[in-house]
Amino acid sequence: MTLEKALEICDAVKPNQYSRSEKIGWLSEADGMVQREIFDCFQPSSFEGYTEETPEDTVLLVPEPYCSLYEAYLSAQIDFHNGEFTRYQNSAQLYNAIFSALAAWYRRTHVPKQENSITIS
Repeated sequence: MTLEKALEICDAVKPNQYSRSEKIGWLSEADGMVQREIFDCFQPSSFEGYTEETPEDTVLLVPEPYCSLYEAYLSAQIDFHNGEFTRYQNSAQLYNAIFSALAAWYRRTHVPKQENSITIS
């Protein structure tokens, strides 16, 4: 999923008054958490985050079929900032479920990084 597609889906599903810049910041937070909590355990990277200057066609980190994580995270942020805490709880639960499923899949399909080695002589 691209940065622009995530923003389009968010605005179509959950009309809101938040700026493009704020939503890009939230997407950057979401991918930062995914990178730090899941991907770095297997393959460290230099994820720098997204800004207003990030190209619209930038591919976000989370692969299909877990891309709904972005919609859930943006919805949760919108609900939280609107003070709609019951909706926030629902959106946050959905985000957490997708995040957990992504983490479980990634752990099953990738080999952890090795910091130690054994030398047999």
